[in-house]
Amino acid sequence: MNRRERALKALQIEEPDAVPITELEIDVPHMETLTGKPFTSEAAPQTPVSADRRMEAVKVEIKAQCYGKLEFDVITCDLSAPDGWKTVKNPDETITDEWGRVSIYDSRCKTWFPYRSIFQTPEDFESFLFPDVHAPGRTFAIEYVKKIVRDEMALAGVIRDPFALLWEMLTPINFVRWMYEKPQLIKRTIDKLTKFNLEIIKRLADVGVDFIISTGDYCEKKGPMVPVKYFREVIFPCLKKQVETSHKKELKFIKHTDGNINPLLDDLANIVDGLHSLDPSAGVYIGEVKTKYGDKLVLMGNVAVDSLARKSKKEVVEETKECIRRASPGGGHFLTSSNSWYTDAKLENCLAMVKTGRKHGKYPISV
Repeated sequence: MNRRERALKALQIEEPDAVPITELEIDVPHMETLTGKPFTSEAAPQTPVSADRRMEAVKVEIKAQCYGKLEFDVITCDLSAPDGWKTVKNPDETITDEWGRVSIYDSRCKTWFPYRSIFQTPEDFESFLFPDVHAPGRTFAIEYVKKIVRDEMALAGVIRDPFALLWEMLTPINFVRWMYEKPQLIKRTIDKLTKFNLEIIKRLADVGVDFIISTGDYCEKKGPMVPVKYFREVIFPCLKKQVETSHKKELKFIKHTDGNINPLLDDLANIVDGLHSLDPSAGVYIGEVKTKYGDKLVLMGNVAVDSLARKSKKEVVEETKECIRRASPGGGHFLTSSNSWYTDAKLENCLAMVKTGRKHGKYPISV
């Protein structure tokens, strides 16, 4: 059984030959260390691309090499900006993307993080021209990585959840304020972003991804970010539409969210095909989720990122074994961290998690 076949078997909640292993993302410094290749503007992609796509192609190549070296069973890939898009560079060294999110560069992590928004008032937002879903180039990175990995790994197309994208566009403070002051504006926009995703899912299916992962958090450590009632009335109907479109294209749909999702689990189990993260630092215990929902949900998780950053290698090994013991029997489990390999994670701990998964994740599980 090759790596892609292993992942596809697990997506059916069946036991493959071994527990599939992957990560939602790995920070650039770790990828550089693992591949020995720097992510710089001087690096040249192996395949000729336009100048606008040069750095994106280089990062895709480094990521593919990194995931290949780790023998991961799944590689993830985000959408690209459309052809010809020019990132707006601001005087304070921030950048503005096509969604109005202003990001700041972290030189240590070598990545951009959302920092603020261009929208100060509802009127600013209502006059905003939304990106064109049909613009060419949005699947550039996904097509590029598929050419590299072929059928060696399963390919997960990553989309952004409308709820998460909107609070990033507005900032969480304005999102919550306008959710109460301008409820129809927020609802209309979530609907609009959902329609964007429905078309994107169709495009990803045409490219040939194996399944969909929807990123963006619903919860924080204490619980859902907005009232559960709001999820049921506004957010979950839109989530269902995305899942239904994925199923029409014969794609499984996995929802990522950090935080304490326990109050939402019953609802999510009746909507999505699987969950990623299952954040143990927020009181989400993968064994309990497996017992209650293991017959209907694929589980991706959940060695704590806190453990990867702060604990000893021995402790990470034991936590990984416990994760496999609780979640892997019966299939439908992908071993991952509870989020991704952040720069602060000790690489030796990350590698120990993978090694332990390879050693103890063979079926039948006997750890």
